[in-house]
Amino acid sequence: MSKKFLSIFLASLFIINPLSFAKESLSLNSLLEEAKKNNPEILSAKKRWQASLARIPISKSLESPTVGFSFMKIQKGTLKLDRTMPEDRMLSISQFFPLFGKLSLKGKMALVESQMFASEYKNKELEVINEVKNAYYDLFMNYKEIELKQESLKLLEEIAKIAEARYIIGEISQEEVFKINLEIAKLSNEIENLKQENKAKQTRLNTLLNRDPESPLGIPDLKEDTFFNRDIHSLYQLTLLNQPELLIFAYAIEKNKYAKSLAKRNFLPDLMAEIGLRGITAGGIGPWDLMLAFSLPCWFWTKQRYELKEAIFNLEEAEQAYKAMENKAFKEVKDLFTKIEVAKNKIKLYKTNLIPILEASLESSLAGFRSGKGDFILLLDTERMLIETKMSYYQAWVEYNMNLADLERVVGVNLSEVKDEK
Repeated sequence: MSKKFLSIFLASLFIINPLSFAKESLSLNSLLEEAKKNNPEILSAKKRWQASLARIPISKSLESPTVGFSFMKIQKGTLKLDRTMPEDRMLSISQFFPLFGKLSLKGKMALVESQMFASEYKNKELEVINEVKNAYYDLFMNYKEIELKQESLKLLEEIAKIAEARYIIGEISQEEVFKINLEIAKLSNEIENLKQENKAKQTRLNTLLNRDPESPLGIPDLKEDTFFNRDIHSLYQLTLLNQPELLIFAYAIEKNKYAKSLAKRNFLPDLMAEIGLRGITAGGIGPWDLMLAFSLPCWFWTKQRYELKEAIFNLEEAEQAYKAMENKAFKEVKDLFTKIEVAKNKIKLYKTNLIPILEASLESSLAGFRSGKGDFILLLDTERMLIETKMSYYQAWVEYNMNLADLERVVGVNLSEVKDEK
């Protein structure tokens, strides 16, 4: 094998480039838009929100009026209503009217509930988007592992040819030839296993998009030139403003405040109005009656009083739940912020230090092996270490992007669309 061929092959193997498969590139942004439109969980959450909007006018509406017909002094043993006297016939219409703004409070509670469902819808959308991103990056890593191992396999096969030639002339032992062939067999098996895993990873992504599970996908692409640069305090502020789960608890506090006000007003009476029309005949209507009745909360010490207590406890519970959720969100933000910084440091270490050192070491080992002076075991170990380091480099990029996706889910907003106010 010529020195020129080895140099060209080594350069093509270890220069850091995106995937170079023949398949079409798979756009992450297009997948995210498709998931928003087609994912069943997102659509289900959207319908729940829309249903809650329909409940707002219902909650503010009066109860249906009651219409009644009265026939008095009906003759014994008969149901001939037409024989009753006109003054003994009456048509009545009654309506219940909640007083002191009780209906308005119920409408406000329904509005806040719809905002809670809207936040649940947004939260589900963020969850699915996060799942799509993680599935995308997982699929990217699978393709990258296949690519690196296939290129490593090619190099091992070329080294095997050199080893066989040197074995024929007695420069190396048969055991060393067996070792490299064993490495080739193990690597070939790993590649086949990765290809099988690739199908499962594609199915995972397809199901999130509500596609056919076996629908073909392109090759994911991962940018390697964008670094997260955010201040932790600005992330806390964004979380308070945008985190859907936190907003749900905030709306729960608002709803329980309205419930407390409603419980207080339940100590006050409501109105029942009734109009009665007498003397109904074919020729007209006789005198009419008006009745106004007020409900009296006489049993307030066993009903309204405990309704108010319940509302107060529910409000206090909602306030504590909000604080607990806030603490949990801040903890997750800090953890993910730290993981992103760690991943950035790993990327820098692999790219600027470890990979160049191992590339130089492999070139030196190859040169020594070609000249008959190099250590065969050292060559294999160096080649294996370089492949593993390259995989660790791309794995660090995947971890960086996955942690960034998790952070955006926790914060509740796409950070690339928010200007940094530092």
